[in-house]
Amino acid sequence: MHNRSEQEESAVRKTPLGIERHFDRFGDWLDDSWALRKANPILDKYPKALLILTWLMRLSVGGVFIVSGLSKGIDPWGTYYKTTEYLTAMHIPIVEWGNTVLALAFILFSVEFIIGVSLLTGCYRKAAPIMAALFMLVMLPLTLWIAIADPVADCGCFGDFLVISNWATFIKNCLISIAVVWLLKFNAKVRGLIAPYAQWVATVGMAAYIVAVGYIGYWQQPTIDFRPYKIGTQLFSDDDEPEYEPKYLFVYEKDGELKKFSEDDDLPVEEDGWNFVRREELEFVRNEKANVHSDVAAADFRVWSEDGEEDVTESLAGYDRQLILLVPDINGLSMGTSWKINRIYDMSQIDNTEFFAVVAGSPESIDEWRDLSSGQYTIYTAEDTSIKELARGNPALVSLENGRIKWKSALSALRLDDDDDDVEITTSPVGMGMTGGEALWDLSLILMSLLGALILISLLRGRFGSEKQK
Repeated sequence: MHNRSEQEESAVRKTPLGIERHFDRFGDWLDDSWALRKANPILDKYPKALLILTWLMRLSVGGVFIVSGLSKGIDPWGTYYKTTEYLTAMHIPIVEWGNTVLALAFILFSVEFIIGVSLLTGCYRKAAPIMAALFMLVMLPLTLWIAIADPVADCGCFGDFLVISNWATFIKNCLISIAVVWLLKFNAKVRGLIAPYAQWVATVGMAAYIVAVGYIGYWQQPTIDFRPYKIGTQLFSDDDEPEYEPKYLFVYEKDGELKKFSEDDDLPVEEDGWNFVRREELEFVRNEKANVHSDVAAADFRVWSEDGEEDVTESLAGYDRQLILLVPDINGLSMGTSWKINRIYDMSQIDNTEFFAVVAGSPESIDEWRDLSSGQYTIYTAEDTSIKELARGNPALVSLENGRIKWKSALSALRLDDDDDDVEITTSPVGMGMTGGEALWDLSLILMSLLGALILISLLRGRFGSEKQK
């Protein structure tokens, strides 16, 4: 292949916006920095050190971007909720945005994933670090703000897969930014695994993969459930010994001093001058005496009466089959869903399945929905956060057998047969008989096979790193 002149190489590296020129200047500034003046002689003397360190940076930064993008893509509803939480904390009105926030969520995790895989495979040696740097230029100050102001409980960087504190998130982003600076300077000097002529095919595969994963997660349910209520969880139980029970602290006062006692402590008596003040409920803990038939333990999902005054959770146990309609935002329901809900209710009556709704909303909004939808089913209430944790979608359906979760799906994925005597409910695109984990594995296998084939073709054609890459 003919050697290119400096002018030709510079022209190839330019982006439509000319962004690379600014990063080239940044690279020149790095050359004059104290750190590189000390490091360059060592790197010149030991060229393999540059190769090893650059691949370590690619693997570390690319791996973090892949895990972050994929965990968000697996649960696009969770990414949508977290994006909404951020925008609300910034006092940005989102009521009239419609599906724009959802589109932003899809763009966010798709770009993250594609950057990560590109770095990991050495694609776009010049452009990939620049995209990662632009991403970090936004995320680094954002995570500093949430670490200081604490407007959200957690950053949501890895969805529900891995929850870390806001300060840990900022420190993580500082380390990533340092690695990205290294890649800005040295990534183009180390060849990649896929030849430049085949990189567009890899990009199409990456984009198709992450969009497909996100589509399944949004349309039906996340392909991997990182939340407490997995398939097989005992949601309702009528056992004499509950699977989970609360623990309490008891607060007593003596001579103006408050002291807390656990249930295992000997509680003080009034004869000694102690006065009972209050009882504090701690988190629910596993009851070892419970009759548990699964390794997946029930979480604390509480259901309340329609007016929100009475806990009716225990009364929902003891049914052979149940269908729960979950509505985390009753104001977000459209009338187009009412016929489908009523149809499923009718099918459940034919099949002797107990059907009821658990919604988050005011009594007024519930009454308005009942009048508009003409629903005949019982409506209970719960916290919107608990509903969102149980199943994704607005609305969603959860099927129980003897109080244990059998399947769950967003209503949008359910297919109903027009035959009034047919009570079969199926879903698309994954289907009731295929778990989300199987779908994710199949999609991942296809992507890995594509990338592996491109790497092999690049090697066989003798073009491994022989061209200047963008």
